[in-house]
Amino acid sequence: MNARITKFARHAALAAAVVAMPAQAMAAEAPCLTATEVRALTTFAMPSVLTGLIDHCSPQVGAGGFMTTQGRNLVTSYAAHKDAAWPTARGAFFRLAGSKAGADEATEMMAKMPDAALQPFVEGMIGGMIGAKLKPGQCVIADKLMRLLAPLPPENTSELLGTILELAEGDKKSGPGGLAICKS
Repeated sequence: MNARITKFARHAALAAAVVAMPAQAMAAEAPCLTATEVRALTTFAMPSVLTGLIDHCSPQVGAGGFMTTQGRNLVTSYAAHKDAAWPTARGAFFRLAGSKAGADEATEMMAKMPDAALQPFVEGMIGGMIGAKLKPGQCVIADKLMRLLAPLPPENTSELLGTILELAEGDKKSGPGGLAICKS
């Protein structure tokens, strides 16, 4: 499997999972998530991931790039599914965050936030993380991936990214701050 595609898929799915974890907590090993939780995280995160890619990469891909010309329409199609994914994604966020050493106080504070405040907070963090992690040279690849994924229904994209993560995990355990898929 192409390492760049695996890395992109991992970043797309992990972006949502990481936002709820304080930096010192990321050193601990993540609990495993079910395939359903991974897909919910992916579904919830995709609009923010795509927005982060568009904001960060549009200057690099230029006016004719897919993300520049059609990216916002793609975000809209994914955004239609994020609210339905939120309850499961929210539970997975807190399970990931609550399992980390030193995360109790931050997790407790975030758990008290109403969803109307928590969702935009998480979405903003996801978009910002994408811009911070992606190198400008990777933007052309991200634009190509966005173009290739665009014809798929959002549900299929979430399934595809979740399956790529499962394949990438293989028999290895998740590394620090990583995402482990529970063995069925």
